[in-house]
Amino acid sequence: MTERQQKLYKLQDQLVARSLSPGKLLVYWQLQDGKVKFIGDYFYIPEDKIIRSLRLFEQDSRRVLQEVILRPDVSSWMFKGIKPDGNYYVELGVKRSLETFLPLLQSNPINLDGSNHLTTVQPPAPGWVGKVSTYTYYENLEGSIHK
Repeated sequence: MTERQQKLYKLQDQLVARSLSPGKLLVYWQLQDGKVKFIGDYFYIPEDKIIRSLRLFEQDSRRVLQEVILRPDVSSWMFKGIKPDGNYYVELGVKRSLETFLPLLQSNPINLDGSNHLTTVQPPAPGWVGKVSTYTYYENLEGSIHK
C-alpha cells in the first residue's frame, strides 16, 4: 500500500465485523470525530451528551440482539454469546435519547453456518495491523522508516 493510499485509508470510515470463534464476534471501526460532532450539532445534542452505541442485529428479523454504550476512545468490541449458526450485522451510531438511535455506520454481514465457517468473504484487515505491537502504534513519518 502506498503512502497516499494509507492516508486515504485513514480517512475512510468503516465498521468491520469478524467471527473469532463459535459465539464470539469481533467488531472494529474507524469513524472521524468530526462526523459525530456534525450529527450532534445537527440534532442539537451537546458534545458532552453524545452517546456512542453499538448494536448487534439478527439480519433476517432486524431484531436488536445486544446493545453496548461506548466510551469515546473505544474503537473495537467483542460480542459474546451469539448463536454460531446465525446471520448478523452491526451498526455504530449515536443515541439522542434512550429510545432514539441514529446509525452512522453498518458492518459487513456475518453469515455463520453452524461450524463457525463464514459463507461470505472477510473484509481486508485494517491498515494499522502491521504497525501495532502490544503497547505501541507505529506510523511511517517522512524520513523515519525506509523500505
